[in-house]
Amino acid sequence: MFFPADHPTAIDALLEQYHELSESLNSRVTWPGKKLTLLPGADISHSLSSGQLALVERGLIHVNWGERTAFILQKGDFISHFDIYDQQTLSYITEETSTVVCINPEALNDQLASDKAAQQQWHNLLLIQSAIFSTIYGAGVKQGIRPAAGFQRFSEGDIIIREGDSADHVFTLLKGKAVASVNSVPLGVINEGEIFGALAAVTGEARNATIIANGNCTVMTVPKEQFIDLIKSQPETCLQMIQTMAYQITELNNLVCARVESTL
Repeated sequence: MFFPADHPTAIDALLEQYHELSESLNSRVTWPGKKLTLLPGADISHSLSSGQLALVERGLIHVNWGERTAFILQKGDFISHFDIYDQQTLSYITEETSTVVCINPEALNDQLASDKAAQQQWHNLLLIQSAIFSTIYGAGVKQGIRPAAGFQRFSEGDIIIREGDSADHVFTLLKGKAVASVNSVPLGVINEGEIFGALAAVTGEARNATIIANGNCTVMTVPKEQFIDLIKSQPETCLQMIQTMAYQITELNNLVCARVESTL
């Protein structure tokens, strides 16, 4: 097993232990089960049943997440295949003609029961494999941010954001509606689930619009520093903000066009 992308040096030490245990087990255990020979480009998951444990006896297998190769299996590595989703998230693509053994769990357990040393090695190998994937996941996952969100409630006519004020927070309208205006001229409506006040918070400029509650509203507030960290760690938040801003710009354009037409 090896990882094509950059990874912590601790992974190399774990992989070395993993490969040593794998070689030692292969010398002690006869892996019982049906052998499959697959041609280059085949997806092994189509040949394995759910919950199947398999051993790579020959060849290289790319384990892909979508179009990306997460890691590569080689001789002596194990595949734990679970088909529990309507659509597979992982694929096991053979790079060359490969052979895998679909291990019979009952026969394997019988062998391990009669060889305590092999049983301990198998146990250790599974623990190290778990440690490898846990470390890789921990190193690869983006920073987990849980912003210190506050919640505020507003009544009809209350000012949520005042034009010209400093931008210290970003807001999400959880319940109700609000109206955006500039110089007391209404520009559009903010609906439930929309993020607002983000542009000034990101740019550091003063608020360029006033937001007034249109009925009872509940708003979640996030300090701008934490919101910027959230954007860096969770791009989907940035996408949501862009979608909201695009919608608001479209609404503003429609409003401007309507007013221009009314003056003609």
